[in-house]
Amino acid sequence: MSTRFFVTGAQGFVGRYVTAHLLTSRPDAEVVGIGRSPELRDTFPHSIRWADARLPAPLPTELELTSSHPAYHYASVDLNARAPLTRALRAFRPHVVIHLASALRDDAPIDLIRTNIEATRALMETLADAELDLRRVIICSTGGVYGAPGAAPLPFDETAACHPVDLYSMSKLVVERLSRALAIRHGIETVWARLFNVVGAGEDDRHVGPEFARQVTEIRHGVRPPIVDVGDLQTTRDFIDVRDVAVALSTLVDHGAAGKTYNVATGTESSIRSLLDLVLETAGLQGSIEVQHRSTKGGGPSRHFADTRRLRALGWEPRFDLARSASDMVEYYMIRVTEAARSSPAGSHVARGPMDFR
Repeated sequence: MSTRFFVTGAQGFVGRYVTAHLLTSRPDAEVVGIGRSPELRDTFPHSIRWADARLPAPLPTELELTSSHPAYHYASVDLNARAPLTRALRAFRPHVVIHLASALRDDAPIDLIRTNIEATRALMETLADAELDLRRVIICSTGGVYGAPGAAPLPFDETAACHPVDLYSMSKLVVERLSRALAIRHGIETVWARLFNVVGAGEDDRHVGPEFARQVTEIRHGVRPPIVDVGDLQTTRDFIDVRDVAVALSTLVDHGAAGKTYNVATGTESSIRSLLDLVLETAGLQGSIEVQHRSTKGGGPSRHFADTRRLRALGWEPRFDLARSASDMVEYYMIRVTEAARSSPAGSHVARGPMDFR
C-alpha cells in the first residue's frame, strides 16, 4: 500500500529536497506538492544574483528529475484559499502532511502574518474538516524561536525558553503555539521541527553561504574584483545541509513522537569565518583575495546552536559536514548558475498541467 505525502512549499529550497528524498527513498511514496507559484520544471521560485543581473535560480542536477517522476504531482494552491485547498486534500487524501510553506525572513510583517500564521491556521482547520486518514503532520518552524542565549544556556534544547529577536522568528513561534492548540482540539497527530541554519546548493542568496559562493565564483570568472564583501565573521551558527534536513523530516514522519518538538540541526557551533574559509578553499582562492568588512545591524544573536540529542535518539545522524555543503554551493555557482547566465539571462521554466484545484 502506498503512502501519500502532501508537501506545502514544495518548490522552495527545502521543499524540493524533501520531495526528492521522499520519492527516491520510499518506493511506495506518492507525493503532491503545493505552492503559490506556477509549476517550475527547472528553476526554484526565487531568483539569484549573478554579476549585475538577477536570474531564476536553476535547480541542482540532483533535483532535475523530480518534477517528471510518475509518483509526483504539483498544484498551484494558496493555503489561505480554503475551497481549492479542501478540494486538493479530498482528492489526494494524504496520510502525511509536511508543512514547509513559509514567508521569507525579511518579508513585510503583513506577509509574515498571512503566509506563516494565517496559512497554518487555514491548513490545520482544513485538515480537520476534510476527514482524512491522517497519520502525521509535520509543522516546520525555525531555531530562531530561541532567540539570543541568556535566558537559556547554549546549546538550546527543546525545553529552552523562547525569546525571538526578529519578527520572522516571532511569527514562527506563534505558528507553533497556534498549530499545537488546533492539533489538540482536532486530534491531529502533529510533530514540530525547528530547522536551524539550512545550507546547500540552490539556496536563496540572501543567506550567507550562497552569498559567499556567488562572490568567489564571480571572482573566478573575472566579473568581480578579488574582494569578498562580508559582515560579522565571528558570529556562530548551527549549519545543517539541506539533504540532512530532508532525511530528518522523513525520520520524524516515521519515528517522531506526536506532540513533541525536535531541533533539526547538527549540534555543531560553526563561525561564519569558518564557512568563508571553506568556500575560499573550495574555489582555490584561499589567501589570494581581500576580505572587505561591512557594518551589520540587527543580524541576530552572536552565538546560536542546538542540542540535537532528541532527534539523534530516533536514529538520525547528519551525513554532510560543512565542508561538503560549502563545496556543493561553490560547484552549483561554478556550473549550474554560470550555465544559466550564459544561456539565458532571464532563465526559463516550463509549466506542467493539468492538476488544478482552483
